[in-house]
Amino acid sequence: MEKCYRKNPIHFSEMSHPHLEKLLVNQLDGTIEIPEVLHFACNDRSQLLDQLKVLQMVLRKERNKNGDNLLPISSLSSEVQSSSTATSDIKEDLKEKAERHKKAVIQKRQDKLKQMDAEAQALSKALIKECENSNSTKAKKRNQESSTAGPSVTKKMKRMSIESSNHAKDSQQNISDSQSSSTSNEQSANSGTSIMDMYRACDSENARKEVRKKAIQMMRRSGYEVSVVEPGEFALKYAFSAPYHLFYTRIEKSKETYNQQFSITFPEILDRSLGEIVNSLHMNFMVDVGWLCLQYLLAGQRTDMMILYGERVDREKLGSNITMIHVDMPVRFGCHHSKIMIFQYKDDGIRVVVSTANLYSDDWDNRTQGLWISPHLPLLPESANPSDGESPTGFKKDLERYLSKYRHPALTQWIWAVRRANFSAVNVFLVASVPGTHKDAEVDSWGHRKLAYVLSRHATLPPDAPQWPIVAQSSSIGSLGPNFESWLSKDIIPCMSRETTKGLKSHPNFQFIYPSIENYKHSFDCRNLSCCLPYSAQVHSKQQWIESYLYQWRAKRTRRDRAMPHIKSYTRISPDLKRIPWFVLTSANLSKAAWGVQRSNHYIMSYEAGVIFIPKFITQTTTFPIEDEEDPAVPIFPIPYDLPLRRYDSSDSPFVCEFLNTPGRM
Repeated sequence: MEKCYRKNPIHFSEMSHPHLEKLLVNQLDGTIEIPEVLHFACNDRSQLLDQLKVLQMVLRKERNKNGDNLLPISSLSSEVQSSSTATSDIKEDLKEKAERHKKAVIQKRQDKLKQMDAEAQALSKALIKECENSNSTKAKKRNQESSTAGPSVTKKMKRMSIESSNHAKDSQQNISDSQSSSTSNEQSANSGTSIMDMYRACDSENARKEVRKKAIQMMRRSGYEVSVVEPGEFALKYAFSAPYHLFYTRIEKSKETYNQQFSITFPEILDRSLGEIVNSLHMNFMVDVGWLCLQYLLAGQRTDMMILYGERVDREKLGSNITMIHVDMPVRFGCHHSKIMIFQYKDDGIRVVVSTANLYSDDWDNRTQGLWISPHLPLLPESANPSDGESPTGFKKDLERYLSKYRHPALTQWIWAVRRANFSAVNVFLVASVPGTHKDAEVDSWGHRKLAYVLSRHATLPPDAPQWPIVAQSSSIGSLGPNFESWLSKDIIPCMSRETTKGLKSHPNFQFIYPSIENYKHSFDCRNLSCCLPYSAQVHSKQQWIESYLYQWRAKRTRRDRAMPHIKSYTRISPDLKRIPWFVLTSANLSKAAWGVQRSNHYIMSYEAGVIFIPKFITQTTTFPIEDEEDPAVPIFPIPYDLPLRRYDSSDSPFVCEFLNTPGRM
């Protein structure tokens, strides 16, 4: 509402802001004029103007797409809009046009859902016929299991629209609620069955393939770009990813990424070849629950899950098998930015995934994201102590400590799941951030202090270490201060310069990969006027010195040159560009809020999570090769960008989100 301080176009395209929309009536083109007297409290008019410019761009884009001049009314918050329009002085003819437009959209959605419902019922009849031909004893047993385990899935999926939640946020789902049963097949066929129910009812591989095929067809007709990867094969791909288990998201518009050994789609993370998932924990910033459930459908897995989130971008109705927990931040400018998944399998083992991607479609379609996926972590024997099954890197106790910092009773079951699991196969360190002032025993447990602690004990560099530059790469930049010495050379550079060798050494050079405006112009995001780079012109105007350290985003080698990097990574690279002594994959951008600032104590504002790759725990060497070397026993570490790095051209400038609202920007 009026307290919103966001300036991200994605946020404004997905959330309603009636107080801003009212100001833009008749101001969708040209210079924005803010009235002297506002109908809401405003402490920062410059921030208000920045928000209006971003919203103007979003609304203008929607207007042009709709082919008329009406001010778009967001479908996300009909309750908010109805209350705001009741008290506003928007012209009556505009309100009438908006109402007609809204009714037309709702009718269109209902027609589409009716068509989908008819297809689902036809498919249900075909499947029921096939199921009748299978062994009746097996069918009876399956229905007994469904009566105990199935209802929670059905409750979730019965209202879940197959169409994109961004196009059907407040529409009623017409896919029927009924379940299939051997004693009421005729009734089930007449009333319709959800896609997930049909998948669970299948006995044969051919039937399962048919359900999945129909689901994909229906989603595509509804506007989804569906990542199609044949299920049941990811376990082998995961095995080949050893010893790093590092993946990058497949790029939908870059076909060359489809067959890469390190490319991944979301359903592959859930692939049944890794085990049958019975429960999931998702900790993330932006979440589209409808989209997330559809990924489980594509993988044929249950949707029982707990979600801790910062912002939710859909309005799907939830069943009792999904628990949503909004994370309230203790400080205004911090956010719940971590991206962790924990899956619990039927054998009571678990698996941990640390990612850089939000849980909504844009982040998984055409952006560069990174993921680390743990091995299967089996259940410890009942006689084991909670401290047993620790990894050589201390990952288990670090993860348990991180979960405990939320102080939320709902997480107790997951803390116990971690405590009871054997983490001995994990070969990376967890580096996380939690909001607060950290001191005494915990001062080295979080943020850049944790990274420094690990590097000082385990990172080994040769005598020419000062010639190995620090290379940082992120999708946004925080307020770093008036000069390089304010924070970077005071906190971050010393932290990332740490190694096991003691003694005075000069600090290495600092190189920072961040997309330029030219990088963005050639990106897939630019085509859609979408953006995952929320760096603002206002912040940049106060720290233009950063341009001396900037390098372009280039990733032709991995075919991700046009896929804007939402990934965040940090490393050091040898002068001959052949080796790295460590690598960090994390949700943490280059900012004080994410990594912390050293005051009298260590102060952090956001939740973040990442992993540190240290050679001696993974390859038993002192460095990772990043190009072909003589030793075939040590696989190449797949860094996401091209080397050598390329500096900004003299005409380049860093991308700022206001660029999207610049006339003649292309």
